Amino acid sequence: MAPSEIPSLTESARAVLRLLASQGPVTRPKLGSMLELSKPTMSAAVSELSALGLVSSRGTERGAIGRTATIYGIGPGAGYVIGIDVGAAQVRAVAYSMDAQPLATVEESIPDGATVDETGAVILAVARSIPAKVGKTFRILRSIAVAVPRIVSHSRLGNGQGNGPDAVLHALRRKIDVPIILENNVNCAAIAERHFGAAQGHETFAFLQVGVRVGLGLINEGRLYRGAGGAIKPAFID
Repeated sequence: MAPSEIPSLTESARAVLRLLASQGPVTRPKLGSMLELSKPTMSAAVSELSALGLVSSRGTERGAIGRTATIYGIGPGAGYVIGIDVGAAQVRAVAYSMDAQPLATVEESIPDGATVDETGAVILAVARSIPAKVGKTFRILRSIAVAVPRIVSHSRLGNGQGNGPDAVLHALRRKIDVPIILENNVNCAAIAERHFGAAQGHETFAFLQVGVRVGLGLINEGRLYRGAGGAIKPAFID
């Protein structure tokens, strides 16, 4: 099912899908309680999403009084996303379902002394090879995010200047027809810490990376703030 072929969803179905994407697998009773939906509305929403493959059963859970409840999570029909980390010596890509379940990983070395075009070719090769490892169950690629060890100025990207980040972004967008995000790798690490790491539950914090270079990612009130060479306005990360 192509993205354009997915029919419009009812408000209740959208609410269920949004909650599962942000919270992970949840039982049907808990879904109804969290969204304040009646049992008939909840059943209709889950049936609507299940018929499209947007949610699927993840087993059952036994409650305190012995009753079992079906656990639902994001289904394969919702598709998947790819994250690509461009390092000094290799490119590593990971594919995740829409509720953050790992699906596949691909790594490829960058030749010593590689030019921007040669590095871009490795990135493109990795981006093209990982869908085959994901398989046919998750058919729809929703987006690709590329983390690069460079300052990324969104006001200058895509205008054909020919610098490193711009060349990579241009090459990917010519070859792969999905939304593509290019971002500094330390900013990506800060976002990852907020959602999956030590900064969970914190709206304001700094992420300091100490390696070959020193980099700082700053999250303030849930927003990523860029350096002086980046965008003027902060970008939402949710």
